Amino acid sequence: MKELYIIRHTTPNIEPGICYGDSDLDVADSFKEEAEKIKNLLINLTPAYIFSSPLIRCRKLGEALFPGSVIHYDNRLKELNFGDWEMKPWKDIDKEVLKIWSDDFVHKSTPNGENFNQLFSRASHFIDNDILPLKEHSKIAMVTHSGIMRCLISRYLHIPMDKIFSLKLNYGAVIKITLHESFEEVDFIK
Repeated sequence: MKELYIIRHTTPNIEPGICYGDSDLDVADSFKEEAEKIKNLLINLTPAYIFSSPLIRCRKLGEALFPGSVIHYDNRLKELNFGDWEMKPWKDIDKEVLKIWSDDFVHKSTPNGENFNQLFSRASHFIDNDILPLKEHSKIAMVTHSGIMRCLISRYLHIPMDKIFSLKLNYGAVIKITLHESFEEVDFIK
């Protein structure tokens, strides 16, 4: 059995209405309070392994939650790459192109960006190659983004990817996936 604690970063420092994915945004002024709330949820967690997206909003949270610990940064844990849409106001993106993408974001990529299948493949590659080989009875922490969290929830709960945005994952959300030998459990902690 492995316990995988997946933690979404705190509120980023960006105005509402801006498209962002793998842009390297800093944290909002509310970071200390948000991080403290998450830390209190995980007070009894001492992970054997800690992984994080290398983006600063995840790096800072990982360092705040697990000070002095070795954190392994991995690009596969980054958020979806929105390509040409990164850092543009959603209202400025061509409505027709946006509709085509939003009608099939699982298979359609944004211009010069990724689709959700590609994100799912990245997340699954990380799990299959970096998490599953770890020793049994390990507690593992992962600080990442809602896109990666949604991919893993889809994988382990068998929710179709085109329905995965029905789940609300706020900033600072924490889920625990327990990997047993023959089945998985997903707990929504926050």
